[in-house]
Amino acid sequence: MKIDMRKIAVAAVVCGSMMAATAEAGDTFFAYRPELAYLHEVNRAGPARDPQIIFLLMAQYANANRSKEGIEFFSALITQFDAQLSPVQKSLYLSATALLRAQHAREVSFIKRISWVNETVKMIDDAKQLSRDDVFVVRWISGVVRAQLPGFFNQQEMALKELQWCVDNIRQAPHVGWLREVYYQLGTIYNADGDRTRAENYLHLSGYKDFNKPITLVVPYAEEPSTGHTFSSKRIKEILPGKVYALSGFEFTEYYFVVSDNGRELIGIDAGTRPDSAQSAYEALRAYAPTLPPLTTVFITHAHWDHVGGHRYFRSLPSKPKFYARVNY
Repeated sequence: MKIDMRKIAVAAVVCGSMMAATAEAGDTFFAYRPELAYLHEVNRAGPARDPQIIFLLMAQYANANRSKEGIEFFSALITQFDAQLSPVQKSLYLSATALLRAQHAREVSFIKRISWVNETVKMIDDAKQLSRDDVFVVRWISGVVRAQLPGFFNQQEMALKELQWCVDNIRQAPHVGWLREVYYQLGTIYNADGDRTRAENYLHLSGYKDFNKPITLVVPYAEEPSTGHTFSSKRIKEILPGKVYALSGFEFTEYYFVVSDNGRELIGIDAGTRPDSAQSAYEALRAYAPTLPPLTTVFITHAHWDHVGGHRYFRSLPSKPKFYARVNY
């Protein structure tokens, strides 16, 4: 089966915290969800040809804190479709089931919990073997679940291996946003080991502020009360090494900077949304590439708020950059 990993990016937008999610009280918790009912019927129709169908339903169960129901449903499908499943297909069903089992672990009685977790890890190992250790989502689930297990399960070393594999094979990911959770879990592992430098570095890459996040995100965007919407985690990319820089995740818009041919001037493309976010992005660039020339010019492509709002900060720089815009603005 050919896997279009890009489609899976849509599937698990927000999954509840895997090892700590608990059911909320109240009638609304088990409220009827038409999207879940629809995906039930789609998955019942036969083995999924598109992995997105499996992970869309998995995410619906996780988001609704209905992991037990999801475990039972996927387990039944594996039995029902067993003879029709390719090894990779089966690995995807097993991985989806294992993630829901990890989420449900806290609801299992303490006496049975250790065996429950061991069975879940065995399910993940079977999925890895069936997929020949070469399917990103399977390795992602393996690393993320193992990273959240208590130390006495001795899974930390394997968690590091799986998470590092995801970093090294980002091209196979459904979307770069899936690395947010990988970075976060790497940070938690190093934080527990007392390696604060690595821990803080990975936390920064994840885009989270601390190690107390309540949910799991596999999308690049985020919402912050103080800074608003970002379309990706913070990163600086050299589109043309030493010449063209793109800054993402510092706010709603992106920033671009170009070094002049003679290397003496830095040219900005647009001015962002707000002075504070413009300052945050520009200071990050200077820290990333401290030898860059001073900002002398800013081109404003058009007058939308997310392209002009940070001009006041840039105007305050010692280099006093000139601004250029269209006559009709």
